[in-house]
Amino acid sequence: MNMFRPSYWEQTTFFRSPDVVVIGAGLTGLQAALALKQANPKCDVLVVERAAVPRGASTRNAGFACFGGPTELLADMDAYGAASTLATVRERFAGILALERDYSQRNIGWRKHGGYEVIDDKKTAEMVSERLPELNALLAEVTELKDTWSVVADSGWSGSIKLSLHNRLEAQLHPGKLVSLLLEDCHRAGVRFLFGCQVDHVGATAGAVTVEGAGWGRVDAKQALVTVNAFARDLLPAEFPESIRPVRNQILLSDSLPDFKLRGCYHYHEGYVYFRNVGKDRMLIGGARHRAGEASETDVFGPNGVPEAFLIDKLNEWFPERKWTDADFPTRWSGIIAQGDGKSPVLRYANNNVLVAGRLAGMGVALSAALASRAAKMISES
Repeated sequence: MNMFRPSYWEQTTFFRSPDVVVIGAGLTGLQAALALKQANPKCDVLVVERAAVPRGASTRNAGFACFGGPTELLADMDAYGAASTLATVRERFAGILALERDYSQRNIGWRKHGGYEVIDDKKTAEMVSERLPELNALLAEVTELKDTWSVVADSGWSGSIKLSLHNRLEAQLHPGKLVSLLLEDCHRAGVRFLFGCQVDHVGATAGAVTVEGAGWGRVDAKQALVTVNAFARDLLPAEFPESIRPVRNQILLSDSLPDFKLRGCYHYHEGYVYFRNVGKDRMLIGGARHRAGEASETDVFGPNGVPEAFLIDKLNEWFPERKWTDADFPTRWSGIIAQGDGKSPVLRYANNNVLVAGRLAGMGVALSAALASRAAKMISES
């Protein structure tokens, strides 16, 4: 039995009742908290985070500011329709522009090398080549470019790549530095924080919500915003109609590599695999959850040798002269993203005064800004 009880001094400071409690200090939660304070400086906003630092996907992703490669977008068009795909790309692109406007000059490692798609299957290469005009015509409504994606005539690949495409709009960044800046901005704006507080239950009645955790107690608020993305399901009522499913990705980072010249954000196989440079001479590669089967359907951090081996095998196909091994990637981690029945984020009330914002489908860097702004507006207007 937990015997912890907050003191009167704690009840009237750290645990005092806020106007809005935000659950989760990731990209969406921090940007929403900041937007709430900017809209109304008198609004008392408390962010509750389970870990010592934000943990989930926000600081454990690959650092892509991207809107999707051709194979992913064409697959989405076939699965969800052109209108739905365009709406999702519009949100992603708006988020990238917002990040560039607000943070690209603030030491977050923003490098606009562009994005690439590589294809090593002849049939897929032929399909993409045939449908590229269709895709570019759709994307032009968002990017205002005639050819958002173009074929790289001389890609310089010595491996098995059949087709390489490029867009000049995508960028890479250091997500840890971005979250650190958001924390600083939130502190300056007067947002309050409770770190190391696992939320076990969110209860709601007319005009009030209660957020509780076994190890620290509870806070009462007027409204709550749940932004824990892949971990939201445990806090939501069983009848919540949206599918939110946690999926684990693996990321590998090399040490310094001699004569390493790759630059940019690279997509492969509908976005299931991605790679990029980190700094001038390190390779990051991640994903391959489609090779892990049911083992990837988890909210538990940890390694998985199947996708890791697949990633290294692909590097040896694409860059055979380097002879990649496990030893080239001493730094590894996993991240948990949220998937569902579609690619659109979730933004809806779970019950009285509890708003859910999440299910970013691995595109949180791009989608979080617009989603957070919409969430803050809904709360402010309710």
